[in-house]
Amino acid sequence: MQYTGQSILVHKKGGTVVDNLRILVNCLKCRKSLMNPDVQIDRLNAIHLFVKIGDKTGNLFLSQIYGSYNKRFDGIDDIEDAVVECSCPHCHNPLPFFERCSTCQAPVIGLGLQVGGIIKVCSRNGCKQHALEFEEIDHAFRLFQSQDDSHLA
Repeated sequence: MQYTGQSILVHKKGGTVVDNLRILVNCLKCRKSLMNPDVQIDRLNAIHLFVKIGDKTGNLFLSQIYGSYNKRFDGIDDIEDAVVECSCPHCHNPLPFFERCSTCQAPVIGLGLQVGGIIKVCSRNGCKQHALEFEEIDHAFRLFQSQDDSHLA
């Protein structure tokens, strides 16, 4: 975890405290949930995005587990290394572009965390670059607290 003075960044480095976090997301534009109870990835509700690769469109379902790269394309081929244009399946607005990926230079897009904050992911299929970003320390605390099944928090 890194504090930048204005936000807290959590980068996935493998074997960290953020392994197995369940990430529930929404569209940053319309604020509707992107969680799809009809599709399961890693035995949990999938994150649903409308996608475009070249001139083909379809759906992408992602695992809600931070650090899991399990996914399923529907109606479109799973093309390794392709840059995937993602949009909200509700309002159809493209997901916002934040920066270029430090690994592959593809656009990094963002999804809102339901507890507050943003998850930023590389749009290149197969690139593993992603990070959680929180403007408020309380949002990070709520994410970790939401994972506690003991209900003591």
